[in-house]
Amino acid sequence: PGADYRAKPRVTFTDPEVGAAGMTEEQARKNGINVRTGIQKASVTSRGWIHGPGNDGLIKVVADADRGMLVGATAMGPRGGDILGIFELAIKSQIPIDDLRHLIYAYPTFYRGVGEAVRNLGSDVHMPLR
Repeated sequence: PGADYRAKPRVTFTDPEVGAAGMTEEQARKNGINVRTGIQKASVTSRGWIHGPGNDGLIKVVADADRGMLVGATAMGPRGGDILGIFELAIKSQIPIDDLRHLIYAYPTFYRGVGEAVRNLGSDVHMPLR
């Protein structure tokens, strides 16, 4: 089969690091997707507090509200590129947002901000029955 680029990860090793997978919010809207976003600031997470100076950044998830799936995500800040794996997996495998909301995210890690960003999508994202 051909390559599947829907969840292609990309990282820019700047300070802060910027990593992304899938579509941006703008790309999703241009594709006619009913978009919902969730954002978590890195500095207000426990790991951000522990990290101290240089902890500025955010994790932003982009969801298709009609399908209840992630279509993109961006992580900017410490370890911004290191947490892309879960986004790539969620987008490519079409893991329901409800499943992502109920994962146990290790504490205290920047990775835990992924769970907070997903929870910040709000309850208006459709959760298909399984």
